[in-house]
Amino acid sequence: MESFTNYEDLKKHIPPKVSKHLAGLIKESELPDNEQTMKKLSEAWLLKRALFYKMVEHENFKKTDSMHKDNKNGCIAITMSGSIIAIGPVVNNKRDIKYTSIGMRIDVPESLHVKAGRLAQDIVCEKSMIFEKGPLEKTSPIMDLALSAENVSEQEQLVSIKKVNKKLQADFIKVNKDALEQESKKDIIKNRNDLFQKWIIIQWFILGGMEKHIFMARAKILWLELFTKVYKALSKKIKNSEQRDNDFLDFTNNRFAKFVDEYKWYESEKKNFDIGLMKALEELPEYQVYLDFEDNFSNALS
Repeated sequence: MESFTNYEDLKKHIPPKVSKHLAGLIKESELPDNEQTMKKLSEAWLLKRALFYKMVEHENFKKTDSMHKDNKNGCIAITMSGSIIAIGPVVNNKRDIKYTSIGMRIDVPESLHVKAGRLAQDIVCEKSMIFEKGPLEKTSPIMDLALSAENVSEQEQLVSIKKVNKKLQADFIKVNKDALEQESKKDIIKNRNDLFQKWIIIQWFILGGMEKHIFMARAKILWLELFTKVYKALSKKIKNSEQRDNDFLDFTNNRFAKFVDEYKWYESEKKNFDIGLMKALEELPEYQVYLDFEDNFSNALS
C-alpha cells in the first residue's frame, strides 16, 4: 500500500513500545529487515487503530483509558501487538472473555475463549490486562480500550461485543495481508495515493480532537470502500489514464460531494441532530441509495 501519510512524521507519533514491538516482529519473521518493511508495518498498525476507533463509535462504545475491575459492563480492547480482547459484562459473577492473537497472521488467528473469567486488576491503557487464575493470565500492554454503553442490557452488550470482535478480526487479517504483499499491481486504487490526496472531502473535516494520523487512516479506509467499484469501472471503460483520473476526480469531488452533503442533511433532519460528516460517510458503504447511485454511474459508462 502506498503511503497515505508522511512516514517521517508518522514515526514521531508511534509510541516507542509499539515501534520496539514492530521491530521485533520483523526479526521473528522472514520479512526484509529494512525501513520499507517497518513503514508497511507502521501503517498496518495505524490502520488497525483506525478500524478500532470506527467500530467502537458506530456500535456505541465509549473510548476510555481505564476500567475498574468491578465495573459490571463489558469492554473491547486492542493490544500494542494487535491482539483483540473482548470482555463481556458480569453475569453471575463471571465474564465471557475472548482473546484473539492477530499479530502478523493472515490465516485463522490463534484464539482463546474463557467462559468464566474474572479481572484481577483494573484495566489501564499501556499496561497488561491481568486476570484471575485460568487459561488466560495476562495480555501484552493495552493500546486502546472502549466500554459498552451504560444502561444497556447484558444481552445487548454481548451481541454488540461479539459483532465488533468478529469484524475487527476479519479487518485486521485483511490489513496484514495487504501489508505483507511482496508485489502488487501499480494501477489499482489502493496504490493511487495521488488521487486520495486530491479528495476534496478531506478538506471539509474539522479534525477537532481526533488524532491526525488516525483521521487520515480512517479517511483512506473509507475512500477505498466508497470508490473501488467506480475506479474499476472507469479503468475497464476508459483506456486513457489521464481521462480516467479526471473522470474519477469528477465523481469523488463533485457528484459524490453533492450526494453526501444531501445525505448528511437528510439524516440529520430525520434524527433531529447533526450526525457529523465522518458518521455520514462511514454509513454510506452499506446504504442502498448510495449503492444504487454508484451502480447508476458505473452502468452509464457501459
